Amino acid sequence: MSMGVGGRAYLASEDERIVRYSYGSFDWNDPKHYNDDRICDGSITIHKNLLSEFPDRSKWIANRVIEVVNCSNCYAKTSDGYEIETIALSLIFRILGEYETNGLFSEKCSICK
Repeated sequence: MSMGVGGRAYLASEDERIVRYSYGSFDWNDPKHYNDDRICDGSITIHKNLLSEFPDRSKWIANRVIEVVNCSNCYAKTSDGYEIETIALSLIFRILGEYETNGLFSEKCSICK
């Protein structure tokens, strides 16, 4: 059974240094977070050169390998001082999983829990 939460990300730009996604989230359990308009005003920026420099994923946020600007529909954040939306983290793991598999950053991705 679905928890009724999720998000989507779209590739906004890519060059030799960075890849940037626009993302949005939804929570079908709370009418103010439905996001029926599919607004994707958050951003996920991945610094390509730093991925190999910091292979330990737990250090990626601290070393600014990945930067997140939470979307306006953010409803749940981490409590570790970075306050990153939890759906953004799930999207990041999906994006990087596909990158590790085929060596390319996907045009779009989505998750629904």
